[in-house]
Order: sequence, then structure tokens, then C-alpha cells
Amino acid sequence: MKMMKKPDWKNEIYTVGKYLFSAGTSFLLDICLFTVFQRMLSGYMDNLSIILATILARVLSSIYNYCLNSRFVFRSHDSTSLVKYYTLVICQMLASAGGVYGLKMALPGIHPSLIKAGVDIVLFCVNYLIQRTIIFKKR
Repeated sequence: MKMMKKPDWKNEIYTVGKYLFSAGTSFLLDICLFTVFQRMLSGYMDNLSIILATILARVLSSIYNYCLNSRFVFRSHDSTSLVKYYTLVICQMLASAGGVYGLKMALPGIHPSLIKAGVDIVLFCVNYLIQRTIIFKKR
């Protein structure tokens, strides 16, 4: 019978702490870039500005996040991690843009950046599990 490995809680807590730093700074970068891009674009293409600002902000913040996660947080990057990471980024970006757009239509009095913050916090929890178990899984 195969013995189960005892969880290394100290290492797991340390990894979660590093992930929180990486995700937190990426989140701040993403929100700041989203706000700047949304303001720049809103005069030209009102509702479409939310989607375009989300895409532009996510592309830039995801480059920063991938570098931190692969080298600092999980210390694991193989030849497929970049493809898997960006598949997740695209799915998350679509979920974020769709969620922000839908909630903005339902709640027009709330600033899009506040809506985006709420939507992305929900997506954050799922994102950690996917990165830990699939994308940067130690072999």
C-alpha cells in the first residue's frame, strides 16, 4: 500500500503568501491600467471601452504575473506552462470582461473599476488552484 505524503504546511503557507504578493501587485497593476485605458477610450466608444480596457490591462499585467509566478512563487516553468497560463488568462479575461460588462449594465451607477475589482476577486480564488495544480505543477 502506498503511503500518502504528509502535507508540508509551512511550505504551502509560504507559497500562498508569495502568490498573494504576486496576485496583489498584478491586481493593482491591472486595475490601474484598466482605469487609465477605460478613461482614455470612454469618450470614443463608451461601453466597448470596458472590454478593450480589460484586454489591454490584462495583457500587460499578465506578462508581469507570469514572470513572478513561474520564477518566484511556484519556481516551476516547463515548455507548456506559458501556453497553459495564457489559456487561463484568456478564459479569465473573458469572464472578467463579461462580468464587468453585465454588472455595469445592471448597475449603471457603480464605477466600472469597482465592479471589476469585485469580479476579479472572485476569479482570483479559482485562479490560484488552477495555477498550483495544473499550470505550475511540480513534476
